[in-house]
Amino acid sequence: MEYTRLGNTGLLISKISFGNMVNFAPEDEEVNTEIIKTCYEAGVNFFDSAEFYENGQAEAQLGRSIKKLNIPREKIIVSVKIQGNNFDGGNKVNRLFTLNRKHVIEGVNASLARMQLDYADIAFAHIYDPDTPIEEICRGFNQVIEDGKAFYWGTSNWKPQQVQDAFNYCDKHGLIRPVVEQCPYNMLTRNILEKDYVDIFEVGYGTTIYSPLQGGLLTGKYNDGLIPQGSRAGTDNGWLTKELSYSLIFKKFLEDPESIVKLKKLGDLAQSIGYTQTQLAIAWTLYNKNVSTAIIGAKNVQQLKDSLKAFELYKKWDKELEQKVEAIIQNKPQQEYNWQTGKPFPDRR
Repeated sequence: MEYTRLGNTGLLISKISFGNMVNFAPEDEEVNTEIIKTCYEAGVNFFDSAEFYENGQAEAQLGRSIKKLNIPREKIIVSVKIQGNNFDGGNKVNRLFTLNRKHVIEGVNASLARMQLDYADIAFAHIYDPDTPIEEICRGFNQVIEDGKAFYWGTSNWKPQQVQDAFNYCDKHGLIRPVVEQCPYNMLTRNILEKDYVDIFEVGYGTTIYSPLQGGLLTGKYNDGLIPQGSRAGTDNGWLTKELSYSLIFKKFLEDPESIVKLKKLGDLAQSIGYTQTQLAIAWTLYNKNVSTAIIGAKNVQQLKDSLKAFELYKKWDKELEQKVEAIIQNKPQQEYNWQTGKPFPDRR
């Protein structure tokens, strides 16, 4: 495993990390523990979860696995994500998710209790909360750090200007800045990381990217244009709304003949170099210089091991392979003009 600094901090994070989001039934808890064990033995040191993953049960299972395996706390990085948007029916009087100071502090405490941990390494503000002033959000997470409940704080799915607003407020009032963004990044979703955040990365912001496989689209399972029964798109997770339904997103994508051709070509390319399409897709994300770590998930140990092998391909990645992939996907973002240099911003890969 390789480790990089998280943004401009001194924290060393593994290039591949694990997102403990999958719903395991109580009888499958041994599987979860074995997955965590396999990650740890492979050198993965960052484990990501969130308060709303399976209504807190994902955090609880992660905590039990860490405790059962007797993993030294100082050897791993664990995050909590405090939800900022409203998933509970629009009742703004009794909102379950918000980034007001009350929920930030109570949410962190509740997450730590579920994981049986004294502190988190990173506390994320997950999705911007337009109903809470930026000063309250910043002061809330600053308080979490001052109370010793986390060492760093970051943003997740925030717009660049929202991050800059947090920078400005923290700098003006002597508060601790956020240091990392968690956003999606993969061969099909590039603009956020490669274009939108260009200014933010210039000041050393870190990233813990998720969805390197675009919810499974890049695994090869969908290369025939069909949605397999039992896949994520075939059976949506309960927390997904109809508007965010994977089946709807995938159906729209798979109805485009050109998209299917691209998927098949990616599969052929992966096979020609002795790897799977999954491994090719994950390795591609790791090659981006602004990716501190790529979060992967797994339903079982074998799936995890297959995904971890992407690191091997990443170490072999070169300009020739990069150009072959680019020739297939043909979606490199066009950079904005940098008025300070008189040239376009540089590519972020």
